[in-house]
Amino acid sequence: MYSATLRLLLIAHFLTAFQVLYADPAQVEIQVDGSKPQWKISPYLTGSHFVYASEPDSLFRDGRVAQWMRQSKVGVIRWPGGTAVQNYHWDHLNGIAFKADSWAPGYHLPSAPPADFMSLDKYIAFCRQVGAAPMVGINIKSGKDFNRTQDSLDEARRLVTYCRDQGYNVKFWYIGNEGYASGFGVSEYAAYIDRYGAMIKSIEPDAVIIGDWKFGPFARHRFEQSVRIAQQSRLLDVMEFHEKWGDQWGMSSGQTMEDWRKESPIYNGDLGKYTRLFHEAMAKAGKPGIKVSFNEWGVDVAGGTPFDAALVASDYLIEIFRNDVYQACYWDLNIGPAASRVLKVSRDNATLLGFNPVAGVFEMVANALGETLYQVSSNNGSVYGFAAAGPDGGNLDIYLLNKAETPMAVNVRAIQFAIPQARASVQAFIQPGRVINRNAGMILPANFSITLDPSSFNRVVIRSGTSRG
Repeated sequence: MYSATLRLLLIAHFLTAFQVLYADPAQVEIQVDGSKPQWKISPYLTGSHFVYASEPDSLFRDGRVAQWMRQSKVGVIRWPGGTAVQNYHWDHLNGIAFKADSWAPGYHLPSAPPADFMSLDKYIAFCRQVGAAPMVGINIKSGKDFNRTQDSLDEARRLVTYCRDQGYNVKFWYIGNEGYASGFGVSEYAAYIDRYGAMIKSIEPDAVIIGDWKFGPFARHRFEQSVRIAQQSRLLDVMEFHEKWGDQWGMSSGQTMEDWRKESPIYNGDLGKYTRLFHEAMAKAGKPGIKVSFNEWGVDVAGGTPFDAALVASDYLIEIFRNDVYQACYWDLNIGPAASRVLKVSRDNATLLGFNPVAGVFEMVANALGETLYQVSSNNGSVYGFAAAGPDGGNLDIYLLNKAETPMAVNVRAIQFAIPQARASVQAFIQPGRVINRNAGMILPANFSITLDPSSFNRVVIRSGTSRG
């Protein structure tokens, strides 16, 4: 971490060859203050989902998905998905998510072939392959719906015990999914968290117990309900929030790219605002250790292209990274709005055709995981971001979004950092969804200027002459 007494160094004038040449771009002033480190960025912010019934073996056979996850440093994967957890039974999987619960009276549907879905054992094997921590869901809805609460608790106990006995090292456990939509009241859900949490911790004392709710709609007091749940629960460790930009079931947001360009930042700052308010509420309640996660976040741009969805996702990621967030799992790999999925798959979901542009955005921000956060100030509502630096003083990454449809000339002032013999480059995510690299070479100790492409997400990479990062 950097001391405020470190001399003002950095950074320089980028070589002319590095500039993107535009006529009279708008001028923007950016500052990063190295004397004000925030916190270590969580390693769990590029998390993903596996919706178990939508993950056939064939999608993962050639290793491309695993390679992308490693490049994106996916630190946690949520299984068996969101709504799917409400009717799945881990030791009697039917491969039918969302539609059918095998506990329902008269249930008689045939199960899908095992190769068409991802079992618990296959899921754990994949997590190990990519170095991600598992996050496993507990079905609490079936027991409630079919008056089988003890059977439900016993099923969950078998699951936790099995994971322990197999040495699966499952630390993260989430209790149900979107209880507000599943008939659970606030106090009832808090009681379920504690009932199942107590069982889990009796088997795995170091388990992290995760509940979930929403920030919005504000008219339904979802945020206030989440605070009450966290206040009432004895065992809750993490409260996750499910908010998808463009989905009017939650916080109010725009829906089109035109709407998004008017938001500065995404959700007009409400995502960061309510994250901070939740932390403040927990501090007042004497529970400052309860963390905030966004373990089902996503985007749905009306009429948008895959590049549009990726650009909006980069804005969402900026808010996740520059606020005090513990985990974030993106929705989704291969279901949901087609433009925002990470994977491009065949119509039958059996063949991996490639990757959508959003995959490149995740690879860019992965470099900030585990680094120290620094806030970035801007005098222009269309250009903003965050910065991340390593503990040895040899590297600084500045992430900047230009959401305007015009180029921006950005003057960067980075103070109180000590990076000798600095070298700089930029990764720019630009239309139609590609990442390009521009090298600057050596830079002198001074402020520096760059020109950001229209509608672009950028990573300014500054390294000392001796750094290998």
